[in-house]
Amino acid sequence: MELGIHGERVKITAPQPPHRARLDELLPLIRAIDDAMIGRSAASEPISCKAGCSACCRAQPVPVTPPEANALRRLVSSLPEPRRSAVLARFKNAADRLHAAGLAEPFLTRDPAVSPEESVAIARKVYDLGLVCPFLDNDLCSIYAERPFVCRHYLVTTPASHCDDPFTNEVRRIPLPVTPAAAALAMTERKTRAPGYTVPLVIALEFAERHKSELERTYPSSEVAREWVAKMVSEDDD
Repeated sequence: MELGIHGERVKITAPQPPHRARLDELLPLIRAIDDAMIGRSAASEPISCKAGCSACCRAQPVPVTPPEANALRRLVSSLPEPRRSAVLARFKNAADRLHAAGLAEPFLTRDPAVSPEESVAIARKVYDLGLVCPFLDNDLCSIYAERPFVCRHYLVTTPASHCDDPFTNEVRRIPLPVTPAAAALAMTERKTRAPGYTVPLVIALEFAERHKSELERTYPSSEVAREWVAKMVSEDDD
C-alpha cells in the first residue's frame, strides 16, 4: 500500500486487519506507517539512542494509549510459561509501588482539572520511584516490535547521559510529522467509552482490565483505519 503523507508517497507493508477489529488490532498498520515516517525523519541527524542504552526504560512513566494498553494485556496473556508469570510479577511489583506511593489513582481516574504543572509534578514523583519497564531484559526491549508509540518516538539527539534525568537535563528529540499517539487517544474517545488519556506502562494491564468491555469492542476496520490515519497526519493542523 502507498499513502500520501505531507506531500510524500510512503510505501507501507502491514498485515491486513480483520473486517471488524478492535482498536488494538489496527496497531500493526499504524505502527508500519509510523515506522516508515520515523525512518525518513531519523536520517536527518545522528541519534544517540542505541541498543543497551536503557535510561528511558528504567524510570520514566512511559505513557501508553488505551489501545496500546489492551494490546499489552493481550500480549502478556499470550506469553508462554514461565515467561508470562515472570512478566506479570514485574508488573505487579511496579504497580504495587505506584499504588503505595499514592500515584496510581491519579492516572487511573484522571482528573481533567489537573493543571499541566501538576501533571509534571506527578510525573516527576513517578520518575523518582525508579520503576523499571517490565519488558526490559539485559538492557534491551523484549517487545521491540510492539513497543509503545512514545518509545518509538524517543529519538534523542542530545548525549545519552542526559536521559539519566530528563527533568533536569536538556533532552532534544527529532520532531516527527505524524502523531499516532494523539490520534489513538482521539479514536478511543470517538469509538469507545474508555477514557481517552495515557497511563504509565506499569499500570497498563490494570487500566486495560478495568476498561476491558470498552476496549474489546469491534468496528469496521477500513473505516476506523482511514479515520486514524487522517487524524495522525493532520494533528498539527488541528
